[in-house]
Amino acid sequence: MHSQSPRHTLVSGYPMNVMEHFEYVGSRGFYRPVVQVSFEQAVDLVADSMRTARALGLADLLVNCAGFSGFTPPSVFARYAMVAKWIEAGGSALRVALVVRPELLDPQKIGVLMLQNRGGTGDAFLSEIEALAWLDSRLAPGQRPPGSLNRARTDE
Repeated sequence: MHSQSPRHTLVSGYPMNVMEHFEYVGSRGFYRPVVQVSFEQAVDLVADSMRTARALGLADLLVNCAGFSGFTPPSVFARYAMVAKWIEAGGSALRVALVVRPELLDPQKIGVLMLQNRGGTGDAFLSEIEALAWLDSRLAPGQRPPGSLNRARTDE
């Protein structure tokens, strides 16, 4: 029997607006905010979670954006600005899986294409189960998923 990685929540030294909804297990972070914000504020919160994940040396970040409310689907230009901010915050080494509401997911995933074209590694999904499967499929050889504590939340 192997031991499980403990789940950690952030206490201090990280952006206050991220701490309440950020936790990590092993090398994977989880950010699950539930808040009404503008699109620009949502982009900033996700960028802060990416900076936090990088500061902690995490390899993966699952961001569940389904809890964001208060804005309509962004334009292509707004998606480009979002990606520019997220590339700066997350860099090229952090693998990011976003969970979004169906109305926010562009059918062509233009934001994902922009992210990949700028050197990022990420994708967008409609469920945490899909997002975790994608992250797990991108583990380095010999690397294991963070463990059973890393399961998707099904109480969505």
